[in-house]
Amino acid sequence: MAIKDPAVAKAALRLLVRNRRKALALEHPEADWRIVEVARSPLSARFPDPAGKVAALYAGVGAEIDPRRHLAAWLLEQGWALALPRVEAENGPMVFRQWTPGDTLTRDEAGMNAPEPVKPALDPDLVITPLLAFDREGRRLGQGGGYYDRALEALRARGDVFMLGLGYVGQETHGLPVEPHDQRLDAILTESAYIAVRKD
Repeated sequence: MAIKDPAVAKAALRLLVRNRRKALALEHPEADWRIVEVARSPLSARFPDPAGKVAALYAGVGAEIDPRRHLAAWLLEQGWALALPRVEAENGPMVFRQWTPGDTLTRDEAGMNAPEPVKPALDPDLVITPLLAFDREGRRLGQGGGYYDRALEALRARGDVFMLGLGYVGQETHGLPVEPHDQRLDAILTESAYIAVRKD
C-alpha cells in the first residue's frame, strides 16, 4: 500500500536508500575521481569563464562521494573560488563560507564539518549537494533537515544559482515523494553520467 503523506514516505524511503548508498560506495571506490572526468565537459560548457565565480561543495560523510579532493582541485584549476556550507544555528540558515583545501574545519550546529565561522560568507553560483536519492525530474531526497532546500530557495530569490546533485548512478529512484518546499536539482553528476534537468 502506498504511503500518501510525503513526509512519512520520505522517512520510510531513507532507511532503504541509505543502505543502498553504502553498498554503492563499496562497489565504486573510484567515484571521487571519476566524477571529475564526467563533469569536465558539461560544467565547462555551462560556466565557460568561471574566474570569480563561487562553487559550494560539501564535506562528505560516510558513504557520500566527497568532492573536496579531486573535484575541488579541478575547480580551483579552472578559476573557481570554493565554499562549504555551515549551519549557524539549530534549525537555522545554512551559510556558505569560504574554504580552501587544507583549511581547518569545525563542527557546526548540525554536527557537520564546516569552515570556521570567521570565514567570509559567499553567495555561490554553483551548489553541489549530496543526496540519498534522485530522479531525472530533478527531485532530490536528502537527510531530512531541509537545510539545502531553505538555502537554495533564498539563493534563487536573489539571483541565478545552479544546483548540482552529486551521487552514484545507482541512487536513481523513481516516484520520489515531493513536498511544497522541495527545491529541484538543475542537474545530477554521477560516476558515470551527467544528467541535465534544467533546459536553458
